[in-house]
Amino acid sequence: METFATLQFGFVPALASALLHAVWQAALIGVAAALGLRAMTRASAATRHLVGMGFLLAMLVVPALQFVLGFSDPRALDPMPWATIGAPTLADAGALVRQTSPIAAWIVLPWMLGVAAMLLRHVAGLRALSAMERAPHVSLPLHWQQRVESLRRTLGITRDVIVRVSNDVVTPCAARWLRPIVFVPAGLLARAPADQLEALLAHELAHVARKDWLWNGVQCGVETVLFFHPAVWWLGKRIRQEREHACDDLAVAACGNPIALAEALAALAAQRHALAPPTLAATGGSLMPRITRLLSVPPTRARRGALVAFGALAIGGLLLAVQLGFAGGHMPDLEVRASTDGPLKAGDYREISANGVDKRRFYRVSVDANGRATEVYEENGDARAIDAASRRWIDDVTQKWTTDVARIAVPPPLDFDRDVHFQALLAQVVMQDSVVARLGSPVHATMQPVNGNVQVDGAGGEADIEVELAGPKGRATFAVQADRASDVWTVRRVAAR
Repeated sequence: METFATLQFGFVPALASALLHAVWQAALIGVAAALGLRAMTRASAATRHLVGMGFLLAMLVVPALQFVLGFSDPRALDPMPWATIGAPTLADAGALVRQTSPIAAWIVLPWMLGVAAMLLRHVAGLRALSAMERAPHVSLPLHWQQRVESLRRTLGITRDVIVRVSNDVVTPCAARWLRPIVFVPAGLLARAPADQLEALLAHELAHVARKDWLWNGVQCGVETVLFFHPAVWWLGKRIRQEREHACDDLAVAACGNPIALAEALAALAAQRHALAPPTLAATGGSLMPRITRLLSVPPTRARRGALVAFGALAIGGLLLAVQLGFAGGHMPDLEVRASTDGPLKAGDYREISANGVDKRRFYRVSVDANGRATEVYEENGDARAIDAASRRWIDDVTQKWTTDVARIAVPPPLDFDRDVHFQALLAQVVMQDSVVARLGSPVHATMQPVNGNVQVDGAGGEADIEVELAGPKGRATFAVQADRASDVWTVRRVAAR
């Protein structure tokens, strides 16, 4: 259960912060990718594919680093207004308060559902591929096997490539990395001209030579994690287009006949079918731009809309992150309230309130005038002994969620003699039966210092103090714990020391 608490109050806020950052980070990287690829019109398709994959990986790596930073040390995010936990603020009576943003769970939960849906989609694709592999098939005719071997050597493929002819396959496609397979429709083998079939086989073998199955897997992984971002989908579509262009270039170099490949693609466009996502088909990407490119017709210029859209998304995402961060500060999931962010000394205290999915936790430690620490630990409102697991959680929260507050002006200690809240509390204490029985009546406070803390937050508050009282029967020091609601103090405990 302590691991679950760490996930709620460490992992989830850090992940939510990283996802918020990813909105504008991926948009800015998308702008850079659009500009970079636009400037590389004279570069080879293989180079553009490699650069595009670099930008796509950057879209994942940058927020991943943000997550690692926030999870390992939430204090590093304090300068940001959307930090997983806000900077310490001064409450009434000089308490330093830090609290998490509750919106984290509402960000992470839909993201997890989206990732699960994407994973199911990829699993369905892998199952479809397995079904294709189990379907009845025959081998290529001998002369075509020899031609495939020649193309394999020309393309520099050192591994054996299995080519299967099946009636259950609707378009040529390649799959697998360590044991590559090329699927060929039986109808295509029967009706396609030899030069067109050779060009299509060369294209699929080019996928094998370029290890595109691996590239495609990495791309699918990034798109799964960042499924919510349009810049990721735009760049992913562009990468697939450049991947097909690169394979077209290799196929033409191996066969020497770009027109045959263009005619084959045009024929496939008339009977195009959707395939499982893991496969790499000859019909991948946009067919008409590929045909146009093979026939050496100058391509149309890309519109500027993508740059404008990504720029607007970057600015809008940044503003959204700020807006959500500020909105989250009013409903804490985890709150740390203390008289100091440093080591506790005489008269100091620290409280941790954590409202988790599994349970509510409350911890308080206070130090009296003699340096003795008193600890209270509750789960769901019930007092519990602090076992090893609870101690680890307390220590982890204390270490992670406190910070240097030298920049904050901490007010001087409360003047109990002049504080109206303390005087109202004292009026309740001196009337307690146990006090009157011990000291007689009337009872008053002595001139000795009052140790402990009185916290007042609007009409509410609480107190944990030690005060010396005197009466007709003598004097004694009493430990007092009290709560304040609607401007009225209620004494919970009074005990003579």
